[in-house]
Amino acid sequence: MYWGSVRFFKHLILSTVALMILVPTVLAVVFGIQNHRNKQLVEELKKYSSESQLPKMEYLVGVDYSEVITVPTFTYQEDYPDMYVERSSFVAENSEKPVVYLTFDDGPSANTEKVLDILKANDIKATFFVVNSNIEAHQYLYKRIVDEGHTLGIHTYSHQYKKIYNSVDDYLADFNQIFNKVYELTGVKPTVFRFPGGSINVYNHQIYFELISEMLRRGFVYYDWNVSSGDAGQTFTSAAIHQAVVNGAINKDKSVVLMHDSSTKAATVGALQSIIDSLKETHEFRPITNSVEPTVFTYEDNKR
Repeated sequence: MYWGSVRFFKHLILSTVALMILVPTVLAVVFGIQNHRNKQLVEELKKYSSESQLPKMEYLVGVDYSEVITVPTFTYQEDYPDMYVERSSFVAENSEKPVVYLTFDDGPSANTEKVLDILKANDIKATFFVVNSNIEAHQYLYKRIVDEGHTLGIHTYSHQYKKIYNSVDDYLADFNQIFNKVYELTGVKPTVFRFPGGSINVYNHQIYFELISEMLRRGFVYYDWNVSSGDAGQTFTSAAIHQAVVNGAINKDKSVVLMHDSSTKAATVGALQSIIDSLKETHEFRPITNSVEPTVFTYEDNKR
């Protein structure tokens, strides 16, 4: 047999075909064995459903792991011992109509008073995530929110993103300030809150998991939103806000609507009555409480 002969090419073709059959077969066997081992491992892990059932590991390296493994501690867990609230179990909405939760961030302000007047005239309860206001004329609005049956939740004291999201310690210090202020003015300890910018944002992406865990540990429940009024931007109109809210809520069984009641949000006040008029026949308005299952962002919601 020599290069270029018919016999040479015949052997070459047969060898190639043999390799094409042999290689996939060998790989299939290897992967089959590995897959079987993985299944066995999964079944073994299923046997250990609690920490107390985990096998000891001394036999692997001759070391008692209980002596070398330590649980990390976070010093901020010892801070603000009064900043705890009682947890509540989530309950179903139990409504024949879709439910709308109107929420207002960044008050109180003069616009908060106008919002409260509209809600009172329509016998509707809403949720206010408040910040600190040093304006004396607005101090009574914290208590008016509570007295009129609305939910008063925490937003932030300073609303300075870079400051509060610098660390978990900084966030807790800020939260504790507004938490104490609200309690002093209303006699009520807020149990719900909203992170400025939402629970996952560009400012807190390095600490959000740790931060959320600590707030939940203290009993607080946070709420993001699934309908935005669009009033956070610089240019918006009452008509645009109305359209955004109605379109966002129309096909949802549960709508948590983001709006704002700070001093610059006159257009939001202007849109509120028309939003109520458009939805009141087909939807039910309710305030958020800590028994309402929260609408929260996920990491996927914030991918870039």
